[in-house]
Amino acid sequence: MATPLPSSPHDRAELYRSRALEFEKRAELFGARSKFYSNLRGLSFGVFAIAGVFALLGRNLAVSGPLTALAGVCFVALIALHARIIAQEDEALRWARVNRDGEARCSGRWRDLPEDGSRFASMPHPYAGDLDLFGHASLFQRVSVAHTRFGQNALAEYLRNPAEPGEVQRRQAAVRALAAELELRQRLEALSFAVLEPQSPQRKDKPREPPDPEPLLAWAESAPMLATRGWLVIVARVLPVFTVLALAFGSALGLGPWIWATPLLVQVFLNFYTRDATSSVFAAVSSTEGAFLRYGGMLELLENLQPKAELLEEMKERVNSAGVRPSAAMSEFRRKVGWFDLKHNGLIHPAVNTLLLWDIQCVLALEAWQRRAGGKTRVWFSTLGELEALSSLAGLAHDEPEFVFPEVVGAPLTFVASGLGHPLIDAPSRVPNDVSLPAPGTALLVTGSNMSGKSTLLRAMGLSAVMAMAGAPVCARQLKLARCAVRTSIRVSDSLESGVSHFYAEISKLKAVVDATAEGQPVLFLLDEILHGTNSRERQIGARWVMSELLQRGAIGAVSTHDMELCRLDEPLMSRVTLVHFRENVENGRMTFDYKVRPGAVTAGNALRLMQLIGLDVPLE
Repeated sequence: MATPLPSSPHDRAELYRSRALEFEKRAELFGARSKFYSNLRGLSFGVFAIAGVFALLGRNLAVSGPLTALAGVCFVALIALHARIIAQEDEALRWARVNRDGEARCSGRWRDLPEDGSRFASMPHPYAGDLDLFGHASLFQRVSVAHTRFGQNALAEYLRNPAEPGEVQRRQAAVRALAAELELRQRLEALSFAVLEPQSPQRKDKPREPPDPEPLLAWAESAPMLATRGWLVIVARVLPVFTVLALAFGSALGLGPWIWATPLLVQVFLNFYTRDATSSVFAAVSSTEGAFLRYGGMLELLENLQPKAELLEEMKERVNSAGVRPSAAMSEFRRKVGWFDLKHNGLIHPAVNTLLLWDIQCVLALEAWQRRAGGKTRVWFSTLGELEALSSLAGLAHDEPEFVFPEVVGAPLTFVASGLGHPLIDAPSRVPNDVSLPAPGTALLVTGSNMSGKSTLLRAMGLSAVMAMAGAPVCARQLKLARCAVRTSIRVSDSLESGVSHFYAEISKLKAVVDATAEGQPVLFLLDEILHGTNSRERQIGARWVMSELLQRGAIGAVSTHDMELCRLDEPLMSRVTLVHFRENVENGRMTFDYKVRPGAVTAGNALRLMQLIGLDVPLE
């Protein structure tokens, strides 16, 4: 059911706050009940123990016997009831955290959220580091409500790999549909918290990484190790029955021990013969089995989805078309893995395993599940991850209704935006600007003083392109762009360890930008303070050559610079370049910026004034 959208960020934060308080009160209620039933459990066990002692001593059997039985039944019933109340308290706490996180996103405190995608930040990528896609204060941290490994991977792939225009439209439709389904999205997130940290979802510190069920998935997709040996399956089914009957009737009929010892020795040999296989299966299913099973609720939500978009319909069909319901398969898997838990009991397991071939029976049962459902599990989980990624983008659309869904086309290469803002700057501080790159081979040359907004404009352009091609809404009143390869050189780092200088690191990034155009890709380039690591003359020659190559190859983009000489390009090239600038104001010894783009080149810098403002008595002339 769609939830009405509050009109302002404050109202949206208040919506989440009120919902969080509601669930926190619910959690407190369940917590009080939990303490009450915990006391009742203790009391019933005490009565059971005391009455049991009197019954064993033969005292007042007419009273102590029934009282022992009644207290024992009450104790068992209270255990089950208490477990249910603890689960309800845990669920309420997870819902409360979902809404507290939503409140943080709407009130500018999203940079404190723990899941920031840092594990993706170290992966080489042509623009992720420059545009702050991952890590602290990143786009991932702002939008992600994915807490499973599959969901986080899917969202990261959305941001790192531009989709085709047709797929962008399908994602946009799915995001629009999910944006209105607050309850559905929050239920999905609350269930995902159970996978991440089921014991203490209210924690605000850095959580563990999402559990990785890859070992179990690898086993599920592999070939059975025992079920393909037909003779072993028959022997494992028949021999334990014969052995148990031989033990029972051999003793009753006075037969020698050979009648049961012979088959028992065969079973000992079979356990030894299959030891590697059973141990391998046990290791696979026990290492990540807990995390694997906690996906059951999320899968049930997915298989019962009421889709209102083509992509959501396709995802639902993907998990339901195999003839095996994912949630039912997870329940069956839970039961069969539960049989294997006997292996943890060092006293009982050896005897039961010898007599009944217990480990072999468990592996055969699990391999029956493996043949029926194992090959489908990766599709289930990857689809679930995609739903989490779409839900993350839908949360952004819900929380930022002033963002728009852009028009993404195949060709010609273009980027035209009105009211473009930086999505990671909170709304009260965000200043929108218009940008127009109407055709291939056009560019902005952005000049301006220090701290005036040049780099922010470049990052706003890059993030908008990334978000648009991921299927997300963008921070603009309107945006039309073609699918393109974003290439950047904004944040350049040297490395003492690898012996890479700052200048060499910068020209390496510039080469990657130029090389992308040579590969025939439509490129959107964003270059900040190009070649500022060398002298003025060589910088001008090198920068003009780079811009000339990019524009002649049909790329579009923006270059920021302090060097006014870069504004004096050759006439054929200059006709393709739009000069814009930012400027500052100085009043009463204080420098301020309005972060508005203005036409033309800046006429003066502010480096000397900044030096004076911090106390360096440098002359202005």
